[in-house]
Amino acid sequence: MAEKFTSQITVDKNIVSLLSRFTYERSFPYAVREVVSNAYDADATTAGIDIDLKNREVVIIDNGNGMTQEEFDFYLRIAGQRRGKRETPKFGRKRIGQFGVGFLAILPFCETLQILSTTENSEEIFTANIPASKFFQQDGRTIDVGEIIVPGEIRRDPKMKSSHCTEIKLVNITDLARRYLHQKPSCEKRDSIASRSAIERLRWEMQEDLPLAFPDGSELNEILAYPEAVGMEVYLQQEKLFRNCCERELLDSGEMTVEGIRFRYAVVTPWKAVKPYEQRGLKLRLNNVGVGPRTVFEADRTHKFSRLHWLSGEVQVLSGLDAAITLSRDAFVAVPEYEAMSKKLAEILTRWANYVEDIAVASRDMTKHIRGGKQISVAPKKEIVEKNIKTLEDRGFTVRRVDKKGQVDAQPVHIDKIKKEVVVYNDHPGLEDSIFIGGKKRRIFYIRASLDKTSYQDACRVNDDGDLEINTQYPLFKSKRYGDLFKKVYIIAVLARRECSSAKDMYEFMLSCIDEEFRHF
Repeated sequence: MAEKFTSQITVDKNIVSLLSRFTYERSFPYAVREVVSNAYDADATTAGIDIDLKNREVVIIDNGNGMTQEEFDFYLRIAGQRRGKRETPKFGRKRIGQFGVGFLAILPFCETLQILSTTENSEEIFTANIPASKFFQQDGRTIDVGEIIVPGEIRRDPKMKSSHCTEIKLVNITDLARRYLHQKPSCEKRDSIASRSAIERLRWEMQEDLPLAFPDGSELNEILAYPEAVGMEVYLQQEKLFRNCCERELLDSGEMTVEGIRFRYAVVTPWKAVKPYEQRGLKLRLNNVGVGPRTVFEADRTHKFSRLHWLSGEVQVLSGLDAAITLSRDAFVAVPEYEAMSKKLAEILTRWANYVEDIAVASRDMTKHIRGGKQISVAPKKEIVEKNIKTLEDRGFTVRRVDKKGQVDAQPVHIDKIKKEVVVYNDHPGLEDSIFIGGKKRRIFYIRASLDKTSYQDACRVNDDGDLEINTQYPLFKSKRYGDLFKKVYIIAVLARRECSSAKDMYEFMLSCIDEEFRHF
């Protein structure tokens, strides 16, 4: 026979204002995260989130320690202070929740919040129904929560003695939840999580903040290993969640202490723009839980880096900032110690933004000059290659030169950003300066000869062997944007004059060459 009971929600007067502001400012993913965080604090090893839009229900179940009726009564006491021991009883985890306002976040998203829980070595199972629709009025104002009765009952089942779990069910989800779950992907924000379905957005946000492991095989699982005895697995719609990461190359990692704050960090890059853009910058974590959106710590305050958005990573605060976390746990208070840590992390990001930019520019410059393209310098390919190889060497790359004249399949220069190695195939035909124009391949030699600024006839000429000589000192050829274009125009003009016997032939030759050479423009 079930034993009925009633409880009440009690609120510390210091945080009554949160009831009308804090929860309504939070999103549906934030609220779900708070419930799963409570499961982590209850020493759960697994937690599942299942969303049933047809029946307007969301169920979150975990295998944590569970609650007795007395513990549930304490669960309903929302106090503006730390609650209980800072470590969990079974696994000794650092608790995520501090102030007991976690379950407040879920109430605006359902009409009734049903809770079922049982503890290990107990036959008792208790259930309770929190009338969330009474807790919040439709206009967002709070009422006297002390008048709201929370009914429940306790029943006994010997088969449940070895079980321990908590199930939280959002019954009749409200318009707030439905608006999120029915929101269509944005076609205008292709590089944002807004372009994903509602479930995929929820998945990404859960993976961004919950205390999860990195994907299997990720080296970050060791580099950023969190010191806990047992972790927790979380599933959304029966699919396992892993921490968001953007891996291709680990640029930097380490552990340091700044003004009493001990933290470890990792900076990675995919060697292209990080997508989605919400994953750019470093994610802060405290007690293995995400704090706020990713940030670059004002690394771009004094200089706009063209490759800063190629960087991603994480910062785990190990000690020193527990007391500086805000009540909502989505930001740190700007205490001097936090500012000092932020300054150091901005320096780290600045250093690697410069590094990535140097490597990317050098690689792009060599590739463009070897393969040909727009906006390239008027200069010998080998000269451009050697200049950029020097940049890579200065950034820690090693250079290996291979004598294989017959190696025509490979590119003349191969850059391995992971191994930090440059392989150069000497005498590769791809390093030869030539142009195919007027149905004939012609070699190009670059010279540096003084000339009268008005003497355009000395800009380009054909020598006795029929090869082209380009004077790099000619002013138009020095243009970084259009120099190569001007060079090709001059080559066409010189060849037209040399090889055509009439004005008509010259006209047709020039138009034909221009059409062929600049078709890709």
